[in-house]
Amino acid sequence: WYQRRVHGIHKKQGMTQGKNPRNFRKKGAKKRTQHPFARKEWYEVKTPVMFEKRTCGLTPVTRTTGQKIASDSLKGRVFETSLTDLKKNDSTAEKAFRKIKLIVEDVEGASCYTNFHGMETTRDKLSSLIRKWQTTIEAFVDVKTQDDYFLRVFVICFTARMQRQLRATSYATAAKIKLIRKRITEIIMKEVQKNTLKTLLPILFEEKVEEEIKKACAKIYPLQNILIRKVKVLKKTRFDASKMIELYGEKSALATEILSQGAIQVEQPANIITQSEKKQIPINDSIITQFTR
Repeated sequence: WYQRRVHGIHKKQGMTQGKNPRNFRKKGAKKRTQHPFARKEWYEVKTPVMFEKRTCGLTPVTRTTGQKIASDSLKGRVFETSLTDLKKNDSTAEKAFRKIKLIVEDVEGASCYTNFHGMETTRDKLSSLIRKWQTTIEAFVDVKTQDDYFLRVFVICFTARMQRQLRATSYATAAKIKLIRKRITEIIMKEVQKNTLKTLLPILFEEKVEEEIKKACAKIYPLQNILIRKVKVLKKTRFDASKMIELYGEKSALATEILSQGAIQVEQPANIITQSEKKQIPINDSIITQFTR
């Protein structure tokens, strides 16, 4: 208002370019645009000895810049893959409905060392099992393995027709369902508590537990389509050098590096050998018991 009144500037008169150059400059017009993957590095994802394929793929991460380290971004990353992709003979898709979760525990060089993080079943597999005229029985149990892994195991099963049954439906009573759940809980706890995670996973993948449940519950009510549909890791031990060698063996790069640094404490043999009787005794894997970082 003051400029229009004193200097006689009309309201509709536009300002020249020299008056206010900020209004005519296009910010970011000449800025170079870099592709996001130009700043990425690719790391190889390693799997534990429980799986036949020791490498399941590659994963990208932003390069180390300043205080942001690439290995810190990788630790804790969860990968989900099919059990068939972790087998060498992947011609048959019998186990394709099982989804395996792996979590990155350590990074060495260009390799990510993972650990088991959980197992699930695909939605289409579960939907194909649910039918009418039968009872669906579900149970879960929290149990601890020998190597201090707390797991929550979910089981689903369905009632089957008896021999020479005439009626169309196969419904179980509430009392029988309660007995079946109790029997399933006992079998799962017995199998998990006597195994470590390394020995337990092959048992779960081969469906040996399902066969045992079917035999144990046959006297109560015949069952069919028994499936361990989910396994969750609630709590796990610290992933240190001993756990690395246990899950990946001495042939892995990190394990050989730990062995070369002499970070392994070896127990002395029970029989004391004198200096005169001392000989070169090969050290077996059985006497390597304690590891420190």
